[in-house]
Amino acid sequence: MVDLMIELQEEKTQAIAGLPYLSLQLGLNVTVAVQLKFARETLVLATDRFTQMPNVHPCLMGLVEHRSNVFWVLDLPQLLGFTPIDSTAIEIHIAILQIGGAFIGLGVYRVGRVVRFTEPEIVSPLELPKAKTPIELVPFLRGWVIQSEDVNGNLYVLDPEAIARHNFTV
Repeated sequence: MVDLMIELQEEKTQAIAGLPYLSLQLGLNVTVAVQLKFARETLVLATDRFTQMPNVHPCLMGLVEHRSNVFWVLDLPQLLGFTPIDSTAIEIHIAILQIGGAFIGLGVYRVGRVVRFTEPEIVSPLELPKAKTPIELVPFLRGWVIQSEDVNGNLYVLDPEAIARHNFTV
């Protein structure tokens, strides 16, 4: 009888470099990222689920109730100085962030994939003088990640806590 030899291969653990970030598309060539630890959920909501409020900051799209939580949804492109989300859109892509005990929804054109990079890869916007950063973006910006040549532009890295602290009075 032939002896059957089972060879156990050593499990190779692959070290994953960097922290995970959720990418959010704000326009054709504009992508931002927020650290994944703040993201609770992503979804697509019909605009009729938004409760519009009078006399609020223009980037506040409305209040949303989802899973027994009520939170504001922001037009993130508008807040950051880019072209606002189309007001006639039937559905809005939303990334729900939890900062402390509060929830906030970021309305975007499209929720992207999870990307990874390390803290040293985040470059200060001051170190990229050629970059045209909208002035509205600066208070919410942690920095940039320079992407490879096959990807258009650079990736803005946002500070979700700065967005949550922002005063949205009119």
